Amino acid sequence: MRPIRAIRRACALAVIGLAIAGGAMAQQQPAQQAPNREITLQNETDLVLQNFYLFAPNSQDRGQDRLGRDTVPQGATFRLRLGRIQNCTWDTVAIFQDGSEDVRRRVDICRTQRLIYGDPALPTLEAEIANRSDTVLRELYAAPARPEPRAEDAWGPDRLGAGVIDANATFRLRMRTRDCAFDLRAVYADDREEVKQGLDLCANRTVAFDRSGIPRPPTQSVALVNRHLATVQEVYVSPSSDSDWGPDRLGAATLPQGQETVVQMEGGCEADIRIVFPNGGAEEAREVNICEQPRIVLAPGWVVQRIEETPAPATTPTPSPGSFRLRNAGPLPVVEVYAGAPGAPRGTDRLGADVVPVGDAVDLPGLEGGVCTGDLVVVFRDGREVSRPGIDLCRGEEIEVR
Repeated sequence: MRPIRAIRRACALAVIGLAIAGGAMAQQQPAQQAPNREITLQNETDLVLQNFYLFAPNSQDRGQDRLGRDTVPQGATFRLRLGRIQNCTWDTVAIFQDGSEDVRRRVDICRTQRLIYGDPALPTLEAEIANRSDTVLRELYAAPARPEPRAEDAWGPDRLGAGVIDANATFRLRMRTRDCAFDLRAVYADDREEVKQGLDLCANRTVAFDRSGIPRPPTQSVALVNRHLATVQEVYVSPSSDSDWGPDRLGAATLPQGQETVVQMEGGCEADIRIVFPNGGAEEAREVNICEQPRIVLAPGWVVQRIEETPAPATTPTPSPGSFRLRNAGPLPVVEVYAGAPGAPRGTDRLGADVVPVGDAVDLPGLEGGVCTGDLVVVFRDGREVSRPGIDLCRGEEIEVR
């Protein structure tokens, strides 16, 4: 009996030992790691997907933006690595460039690893938008065409997002839609707007904005005469209603002592004028009525009190051969001059982009073929016209208009 009891005791001890060893091994074995998970965001909308949040169901805290500094453009996909996470069910929020949100509850990312935004079944309409102006195009809006004007907040999102269309550059407009007729609205860097209505983007895939649709304000001009003891390095003339000075009107040139220049400005009669000297010193005059005073003498004290000066007469005794001399004795600059055979159409403006300031004279080409008798029409800045029908343009005398 004793040997049998000994054997039983030994077996019991062995079983206990195995159990203890198994428990120790179980404690040493690491827990199973959560799998690496990732999802794909597919943007089939017309808007850039700017932010994406993934968080526990019904949580009030969305957590961090999973895109970080990235975005998902229209028609693009983005592979989003989530790291090692155990859970499959999450709430998601996608935010687009116009601020709209796509909220989805209890998304199973283990089964649905691709989140599609928009309708990929819709056809894609693409058009090239060309900026053929010399001003940056800052915003672009596209909305289905309608005959009546729409409010500013009814245009939808800015299709450029954070971008712009530089001068003489293009932009590819891409929209998911079955429509063809659209209204387009462009906003330039100077806040002026150009609207094109009822465009068939299915038939015409290129749209050019050139500012021709913007109503142009009247153009004013002012002559500046330098009577200072120093050269004027820069000249700025801008409407008093503008918030900045605009470009240097002299460009790469300067205004030496005793010289004058004519500056043209779009806008009303009130202008702010600023001149800068080579040493950095500057003088400014505000709310100058350049319609009433189209010629300004820049001299010590001109900012406080306008200095009047009678323009010096022309020094050339007679016009050059084949031309005639026109002197502006009127109250406003001359902006257009036409000369042609009697009874013939006016033809082209002989001044082109130039003007004749008050008191100044200019030599202009005579009639073709040596013809002397012609009809002369002079247009002042306010639109008033002075006609001299049947005048002799070859007589060699100065023609004065008032």
